[in-house]
Amino acid sequence: MKAFVEIHLKLIATIWIILVCVLGMLLLMNYMKFSSLMSSVVSSQLQVISSSVQRSIIKAEQLGLPLKEMQNLPVILARERQRESQINAIYVINSTGETLFKSITDKTATYALSQEILRRALKGSDTNWTAEDPDILYSGLQLLDATGQMMGNIIILYDKNGYQQTLNQVLLNLATMTLLIFGVFALFIFLAVRLGFSDINNVLKVINRQLQPAQNFEEAKILKPGSMAFNFARQIKQSKKMKEHVARQLAECEILDHYCEHSASPEALKTRAVK
Repeated sequence: MKAFVEIHLKLIATIWIILVCVLGMLLLMNYMKFSSLMSSVVSSQLQVISSSVQRSIIKAEQLGLPLKEMQNLPVILARERQRESQINAIYVINSTGETLFKSITDKTATYALSQEILRRALKGSDTNWTAEDPDILYSGLQLLDATGQMMGNIIILYDKNGYQQTLNQVLLNLATMTLLIFGVFALFIFLAVRLGFSDINNVLKVINRQLQPAQNFEEAKILKPGSMAFNFARQIKQSKKMKEHVARQLAECEILDHYCEHSASPEALKTRAVK
């Protein structure tokens, strides 16, 4: 078991770490993909509202009314804002960034458009554009006059908390599925390594028992014939017998050598002559 802990568990732990990294990357990619999809869906809905306001402005502009004199525009903005409960505000600005009309909620009563958003609205090349910060999704639509010159922008502020709960639920579901997948694969990997490397484990056990003192080496009797561990145990047993045989031969040679030296000594020769 010690050999299993030292060798097999290291292998299993390495595979588990790789599996965790792969599943973690898949979790992050799926969450980011779903978040982007949600933003795209919400942006499409906001663009429909912007287009509705744009049509009203174009009709008034075709009648010769300047943008800043369209007095019915606040009513239109309020009506469009109420179509979606998560819309915090709708702004209509002119080409210099000045707010001409707006429809806001209590949350945005003191809110002012940032310079970055105004720059995106006035300097950007896209007619339809979107921007995000941690709490708000911005959707904008440039207003063009009959000559194709920009006369303003429609900017809608959408509260991202409206779909953040959905994102959190999706993240929870993804995390749960990831844990279940990891649990199944982790168990499968453990069993595969444990069973697939059982022969190697038996070899390590044979080596471990061989290194222990006063241990009867009888593994060959309990191992499966033909297995790697069986052949390894038999080779070790043969090697041990050969080592014992060589040791006995060396001991006999030492005894014979000692006897020869004693027979060739002067005392032994005198004794032999007297006899």
